[in-house]
Amino acid sequence: MERNYFKYFIILVVAVAIVRLWLLNAFNLVPQEAYYWLYIQRPALSYFDHPPICSYTIGLGTLLFGNNEFGVRIGMLLLSIGTSFFIFLLARKYFNDDKGAFLTVVFLNLTTFFNLHSIVATPDAPLLFFWAGTMFFYYRALFEGDKWVDWIIAGIFSGLALSSKYTGAFIFISLILFLIIDKQLNKLFSAKFFLSLLFASIMFLPVIIWNIQNGFASFLFQTSGRAKGVRGIGINYFLQLVASQLYELTPIFFLLLFIIMFRNLKKLKKLSTKELFLSSFSFPITLFFFLVSFTSLVKMNWILPGYLSFIILSVSFYLCQKEKVKRLVKYLGLSFSLAFIIFHLIIIITPVVPIEKGDSWTGWREIANRIITLKQEYDKENKTFIFSNEYKIPAELAFYTPFKDVILAENVYGKPALQFDFWFDVREFSNWDAIFVYSDYNPSVNLNEIEKYFSQVQFVEEFKIIKRNKVFRKFFIYRCKKYNTFPLPTNN
Repeated sequence: MERNYFKYFIILVVAVAIVRLWLLNAFNLVPQEAYYWLYIQRPALSYFDHPPICSYTIGLGTLLFGNNEFGVRIGMLLLSIGTSFFIFLLARKYFNDDKGAFLTVVFLNLTTFFNLHSIVATPDAPLLFFWAGTMFFYYRALFEGDKWVDWIIAGIFSGLALSSKYTGAFIFISLILFLIIDKQLNKLFSAKFFLSLLFASIMFLPVIIWNIQNGFASFLFQTSGRAKGVRGIGINYFLQLVASQLYELTPIFFLLLFIIMFRNLKKLKKLSTKELFLSSFSFPITLFFFLVSFTSLVKMNWILPGYLSFIILSVSFYLCQKEKVKRLVKYLGLSFSLAFIIFHLIIIITPVVPIEKGDSWTGWREIANRIITLKQEYDKENKTFIFSNEYKIPAELAFYTPFKDVILAENVYGKPALQFDFWFDVREFSNWDAIFVYSDYNPSVNLNEIEKYFSQVQFVEEFKIIKRNKVFRKFFIYRCKKYNTFPLPTNN
């Protein structure tokens, strides 16, 4: 029977991989994917918003399969398969059997976040993979012989997790908390622990070097920059986070998250060492961001790596329940999760009704084709660049048009523009004409500000994305004449 559950695991991984393989080409890139693809068009040790592993993965995929949706996303699918294997192996060690390990991977694949980040190219896919690998090797180091090789590999994986996304830092917080609470201070101050940190630092070194070369721009953005968003205590951001995590986990797992978290915190001193280890890699990051949400915005994907070990704990909790509770979870909770995920995928693949800002993938090819036509026409009169009031539209137009080297963002009119500030010196576009595009999903545009930088700004058209006779999105296009890199004086 043990061998059968391993076979079931392989069948499950292969089956979902085949479905996801088909999904890779099924819809346009979302703006974040296009933005990270744009990263690797200008290779660097790191980038302003994020460390580089996601963009490197995209670069390898597009090198092998071309600059298309499949090439951008294939690496994420492969990483998700690796995540499944590490979680299976970790759960197998925790449960000491294949049944619990198989159920863990089933539960993991019944969450929205794992399905989404198995096909969408964001830093979360490599983060989840390296976080899972880190837990596996630290588990081996702590519970299976204290071998040097396990500490070293764990350090390498943790450094690569941090080089995927800065929230990877919670790996070290989680590990240190575990060693302190479990009173293993001898390991906390051991040579093996410090060697593990050394290898993690080596893996993270390119990000450090990039920051040194660029005035610590990324570190400042992710620390003091984020701190500027802190407001007085309120409940709005907290409620937004609750809603987003209901979506990411699906309701049954969201409910189990708080049941298990508060149960484990209540009986913290009575937890087994292994249960404490899994809890340490889940609940600190979860609690931290839920507490932060009372003062500032917490993005829906920041907590995700903490859910990997929680899924193992949820299987343990499920297996200890009475049959009536198991049936309720299985037939109501898990069935709803499966239906929710299928419904979600249908909405992505086949746009039926507009979901406004919730839809970030529909219409990019259409607007790109329109911009190609306009730019070719305007170039006959004067060289023309393209810009917008955010990073999303420029990133998408860079991917779906051949004009990535002349597509800018808010830096055109003196606003901070994330990585675009590092790619472009706007003075190179002096006296060029421009096409300005913005969407009704981000209408925060002050045309008076833009007019200061051009001799003339003319409205061209309202371009609608229509599916099934319904308007899904509107783009507003302007033609701007003779760019001035410094604002013209206003007439008072």
